[in-house]
Amino acid sequence: MISDTKASLSATFKNQDRPKIEIENHMTNANPQHEWLPRLPITLALAVGCAWSTLVLGAQDDTELNRLNMAKSQARGMAFAFKSASAKMMPSVVTVLAKRQNVDETEDTLDLLNEDSNRDFELGSGVIISADGICVTNHHVIKNAKSIRVRMADGRSFAGKDVRSDASSDVAVFRIASKEPLPAATIGNSEAISIGDWVLAIGSPFALDQTVSVGIISNSSGRTMNLLQGLLLQTDATINPGNSGGALLDIDGELIGINTAIATTSGQFQGVGFAIPIRRVQWITKELLENGKVRRARLGVRVDPIPQSLAEELNIEVRSGVYVSRVSPDLPAEKCGMEQGDIIVQLGEQRVFSAEYFRSLVEQLPADRSYPVKVLREGKPLTLDIQPVFRDE
Repeated sequence: MISDTKASLSATFKNQDRPKIEIENHMTNANPQHEWLPRLPITLALAVGCAWSTLVLGAQDDTELNRLNMAKSQARGMAFAFKSASAKMMPSVVTVLAKRQNVDETEDTLDLLNEDSNRDFELGSGVIISADGICVTNHHVIKNAKSIRVRMADGRSFAGKDVRSDASSDVAVFRIASKEPLPAATIGNSEAISIGDWVLAIGSPFALDQTVSVGIISNSSGRTMNLLQGLLLQTDATINPGNSGGALLDIDGELIGINTAIATTSGQFQGVGFAIPIRRVQWITKELLENGKVRRARLGVRVDPIPQSLAEELNIEVRSGVYVSRVSPDLPAEKCGMEQGDIIVQLGEQRVFSAEYFRSLVEQLPADRSYPVKVLREGKPLTLDIQPVFRDE
């Protein structure tokens, strides 16, 4: 009984195991050419992953390379612009040696780096503004000079003659004694300059001829200095002793100012330089050449910034005009009916936004005609007609 039961169970187990054996045999006896099928998904995943990594890394490398090439291209473009602007202006910029004692003209008068020399001179720069040799520089460069010599960019040296100067604006003009036409600077538009515009300064700092520095316009609305009359351009282009009278030019190589001063606590450049706008230089030069002096117009009125309380009351901006704080008797302002407390918002065609700008406008007015002046009186607009007079009249 028991043995029959064991035999039956053994047969049952054998029958149950047989299908499994058959399946294993089927797998074992499978066609060898299909053995890679179970591993296909893993192989494809690895291949795709490697390819994707290669593509990503390659794309990153290409992006960095493109950025680098773009940066280099932009840098080369900027460098080319600087070189082109400098090359255009350099022939017009000269080194100026103003000697304050008579010396032998046969000496090498521009050998300024001889430390044993005890000659009394002032070193500066100048800019030729017309082919007939008219050259502008700073008053403080040629002040009290007994003689002037200039050295051109090509190494030629000439004497400077017929010196005329205006101390209050620090502008001087003289004629270079050359029998041949000289390279004149292209005049730009100093009123079109804005904060952030690229500029270049060219001059002879420390007797180093044709030195170029680059910067931007730091302020274009007009700065004033106690020692100088008129509005100035502010720049961070390096200006050092010897740059005085040199060129400030825009990215197109056009003259927009004459370098004149720095703000410093050390005596050397600290990032704040000033140039006289070329439009103002042209007016001063014209006055000096035609009249031997600068005639400045006046209206007989003192102006100040608009008080903030008054601006708020009238609902206007503080820098939308100037406040008339005093009217002098028997002068144009009184004669035209201007009153203390008026707010001047426009003179001729020019809007007024600061007291300094208004003074600069007034002094350059020709005194042979009248100009409309728009004012606010107790908040109401009014137009007056005023004719300036020269200060010495």
